[in-house]
Amino acid sequence: LFICDTKDWEVVRGCIEELRSMKKTVNTAIYSPTEKEVPTWYSNYLLLRADKDINVWGFPDKSIQKQFYNLPADLIIDFSGESSLPMYYMFLQHPSTFKTGIKRSENPVYDFSIIPPDEKNDLKYLFGQLLNYLQSITSK
Repeated sequence: LFICDTKDWEVVRGCIEELRSMKKTVNTAIYSPTEKEVPTWYSNYLLLRADKDINVWGFPDKSIQKQFYNLPADLIIDFSGESSLPMYYMFLQHPSTFKTGIKRSENPVYDFSIIPPDEKNDLKYLFGQLLNYLQSITSK
């Protein structure tokens, strides 16, 4: 399961295609702050829209949560941004057995995290590093 924000969709889309070329099944969940940022060129994803699917307390609607938790995933790659707290909330609740992502704080929320070398958070580079580490782990 790949989690991202719409602003990073073009980069993440390339990462997803790379995983699919390796014969991996990839589900995708995308956080969008507005209707204008919804990707229309890719139909196989769960969309969480801030202007439609979030209640007044900032939590995702129960129907979206149920859909998200039912997405099969033995691995979650979280590339969502710090502003997508509703997606982060669902990520923490997902029953996946292994969760990875970009280390943004000292709180240990991931089973495996990667630290960006600079403030740019080059997602393509971080994905390559993450993939390299995960392949090394699984080959041992």
